[in-house]
Amino acid sequence: MKRVLLILLALFAVSQFIRPDRSVPAHDASTDMLTMTNAPEDVRTAVRGACYDCHSYDTEYPWYSNVTPVNFIMQDHIREGREHLNFSRWDTYATSKDASECGEVLQKDEMPPGYYQLMHGHGRLDAAQKQHLIAWFDANVTGGGGAREGHGEQHEEKGGQGH
Repeated sequence: MKRVLLILLALFAVSQFIRPDRSVPAHDASTDMLTMTNAPEDVRTAVRGACYDCHSYDTEYPWYSNVTPVNFIMQDHIREGREHLNFSRWDTYATSKDASECGEVLQKDEMPPGYYQLMHGHGRLDAAQKQHLIAWFDANVTGGGGAREGHGEQHEEKGGQGH
């Protein structure tokens, strides 16, 4: 039993040298959603706290993101989030179906996910913040023909982004 635990500990230690790719492609800051929409400061703060870690290239990694296998799980969530909607590439995603549904996913409590809110205090939105963001998204994000209409295509970005 002691030998098995030592082997497992050694494997865990060695695995810490294996890291996911966190690189992001070169991008123009002027294509960021908050810049392009000239969002007010309260919206900027709420969206950065609740959305940007997974839906932009401005991810702020917590300390535990350096522990394998947590780092691979997190990076996979981030990669998937960026594929659905990337606020850093608003020039590409603004007319997507996912962009037009920002208010709706907030209303349905689909975003930010509960596990994210649990581990990131800046990702928690109180009822007033949530309603304010829903109204702001509905008024400012028309993605492919009108907020919540769901027209437009879902965009996927290929290659070069952090995996």
